[in-house]
Amino acid sequence: MTTYLEGEDASGGTWTGTGFVVGFETTEGLVPFVVTNKHVLAGATKLTVRFVARGADGQPEQRATQIQMVQFGPHSWAGHPDAAVDVAVFQAAPVLNQMETDGHPALVKWAPASMLLTSAQAEETDALEAVTFIGYPNGLFDTTSYLPIARRGQTATPLSNDYRGYPAFLIDASVFPGSSGSPVLLVDRGGHVDRQGNFNLGSNRIHLLGVLAAVHTRQVDGRVVDLPTKQVAVFDDPIDLGIVYKASAIQETVDIVLAAIGIALADPAPDLA
Repeated sequence: MTTYLEGEDASGGTWTGTGFVVGFETTEGLVPFVVTNKHVLAGATKLTVRFVARGADGQPEQRATQIQMVQFGPHSWAGHPDAAVDVAVFQAAPVLNQMETDGHPALVKWAPASMLLTSAQAEETDALEAVTFIGYPNGLFDTTSYLPIARRGQTATPLSNDYRGYPAFLIDASVFPGSSGSPVLLVDRGGHVDRQGNFNLGSNRIHLLGVLAAVHTRQVDGRVVDLPTKQVAVFDDPIDLGIVYKASAIQETVDIVLAAIGIALADPAPDLA
């Protein structure tokens, strides 16, 4: 579901991030998109996209497959129309097709758009819900299997509310650079507690809540004493509150691309959270 992204700018500087694939049913068939953040793609003149490799038996191999998108730039991706909403997408099919052509196919299990959390579903959730997010914190991954790292936390603001007026919510979790662009999921197997406190035995839930974009920080002064001149080092200390842009922001960004290429969704998009 996730892909390791590495951007490179004109000066040779590099950075890493996470993306994930969501498939949208359209009048022209299934159209998959890589979802990530604007700040992961902005400024990149080259973008390396890496997936776990798929073997002839359809199973994951102990290696990766990747391609580098050269002449990458603002024309290669689309961002949410609100400059403050850090969501970006680009079409996944050209990347995946090239990997197939090169003889190094990717193992991709994309999320169907039906997994995106709707407003009605959000109203059914509790103020505190366990969440899972998957990605590459600080660029880390399993160097044997090339699989990403899954982490857990909980919602810190209700899913039915818009944090600070944006289509966003907070999670209480340990978030680091490189996790930007990670999918945030609500996954309950075998049952869950509803908003009224009732336990629903055997009721499974799996919803794609949104895309992780940033972490709140505080500035800390590190003071060096007993020196002729006083020096103060100021650094950002994460306070483990991640900012997640909602499913609705993903859909709105995809809608821009589909409209630009003249393709419509097979069915009208539901009212998403």
